[in-house]
Amino acid sequence: METPTADDLLQFRDYSGGAPAQINVNSPTHGGSGGSGGSGGSGGGGANAQRQRGDPLADLIYDMTSSAQGFGGAASPDSSQPQNSSLDGSGGGAGGGAKLSLFTIEYYQQFFNVDTYMVLERIANSMIPKRAAGNYLRMNIGENPDLYGPFWITVTLIFSIAISGNIASYLQQATDSYKWHYNFHLVSYAATSIFLYANILPAVLWALFKYSLKPVDSADAVETDSASYTPSLLSLMCIYGYSLAIYIPVSILWVINISLLQWLLVITAALLSGTVLIAVLTPALRNSQFSLFLIVGILSAHVVLAAGFLLYFFHNPTVLPLDAAAPAPAAPAAPAVPAALKAVTQAVVNAVPGNQTH
Repeated sequence: METPTADDLLQFRDYSGGAPAQINVNSPTHGGSGGSGGSGGSGGGGANAQRQRGDPLADLIYDMTSSAQGFGGAASPDSSQPQNSSLDGSGGGAGGGAKLSLFTIEYYQQFFNVDTYMVLERIANSMIPKRAAGNYLRMNIGENPDLYGPFWITVTLIFSIAISGNIASYLQQATDSYKWHYNFHLVSYAATSIFLYANILPAVLWALFKYSLKPVDSADAVETDSASYTPSLLSLMCIYGYSLAIYIPVSILWVINISLLQWLLVITAALLSGTVLIAVLTPALRNSQFSLFLIVGILSAHVVLAAGFLLYFFHNPTVLPLDAAAPAPAAPAAPAVPAALKAVTQAVVNAVPGNQTH
């Protein structure tokens, strides 16, 4: 019998009249039915239906296929969440090339493409250190930055601080002899400070990341992409918005008029949120020439914000009651005008002839 060569093993032979040939390979899409070798390229639906979940190679191929379909504009077969629109406004339509205008509502829908679970997950990651993965900024926030969570967190924090600040003022100053008034200006003051912090600081940080980027050696092709990474402005606004979530419960606890407890809450909240902020921004800080300066600045700004909330909205000076608020007026001195007038009148009477006494 002639020994088959390698070329003979790779050739297809026609066995007419016999049983259908079966290809015995460990393929991710291989089914148990015979004669299905030619139907493997009929479509992606059949391959996905026959995919074996327990095979790591099959899972890897399926994930790569799903990712390719997502980048091409098609929805993933197993994905129940709509694909994100790109920042240039290209939708997931048939053409995929139509761009949305900046002045349309559809353009901003991509910044609110989150669900309840995702928002709660990001809130938890902003409070608990070491909960988020090392690539959380790039793979999670960077792939789908949202403004839904930051918007409602900042709005809730504004009213939480304003209401709690007025309650703290009432508890500190309301007595039987003091008439307390609600300070509506606290809402505008809180809104100004919070919105400036959540928008201006990310913009400044984004510019510093761009300006202080370390030079990259083009010869190292593997590390070039990571070494030149800087977060987008939208990603920084998303991170800073979620970092303010910890101050909502803390603002309620600041109502307790115990100075030591209030300052402990300031330090705890600022350190927890600031530490998570530094950990999330580590990939960008590693690529910056001023990483130490940026770390100190980020932590300092977070501590100053918390201390400012406490000192301005919850630390009210002691107000004296009405009967002791102003010193009692001194008794007025006896007027000297009537005495002088009486002396002048007596002198005139004596000067008149006939009225002089001898």
